[in-house]
Amino acid sequence: MLASKEGLRKELLKAREALDPIERRRCSELIVQNILSLPEFERAEKVLLFYPVRGEPDISPLFEEVLKKGAELFLPRVAGGELEPVRVEDISALRPGKYRIPEPVSGEVVDPEEINFVAVPGVAFDREGYRIGFGKGYYDKLLRKVSAPKVGVAYSFQVLDYVPREEWDEPVDLIATEKEMIRRL
Repeated sequence: MLASKEGLRKELLKAREALDPIERRRCSELIVQNILSLPEFERAEKVLLFYPVRGEPDISPLFEEVLKKGAELFLPRVAGGELEPVRVEDISALRPGKYRIPEPVSGEVVDPEEINFVAVPGVAFDREGYRIGFGKGYYDKLLRKVSAPKVGVAYSFQVLDYVPREEWDEPVDLIATEKEMIRRL
């Protein structure tokens, strides 16, 4: 019998938050290196990343890498029932948003269609690119508007053979883990 989204969410959040801090750092560094090696990332001029919370892989070193290569960095901000990409020049200017996730308080909001690369958090992913998030649908709504490469970011134990999905769920194109890069067919 297939596990429910809520059951998987609870189980994997617990495992993710229990990850040893040294192992979390090691895995996060490998994930960052895997993302940096992507031609899609190298070419991107407008990059939408996320601020890691609740044991998510720490991709924050990518913030500096984006700015260093002369690209524009965007982080999501909750606006009503959606996420909007907001340009960020100063990471220290982030403030806790609706769900206590650091987000930009001000900055240029761009049409998601202008974004060239999106890093997508998730609680679980499957090898077909489907994901389980926190259940609010924010990323699914955003991903529908983006034609850029969408890269799921996860520890390898978060990648399952299959996750339950609904008709509104939007898959990612690739999944970056510490062990591999999974490209959706």
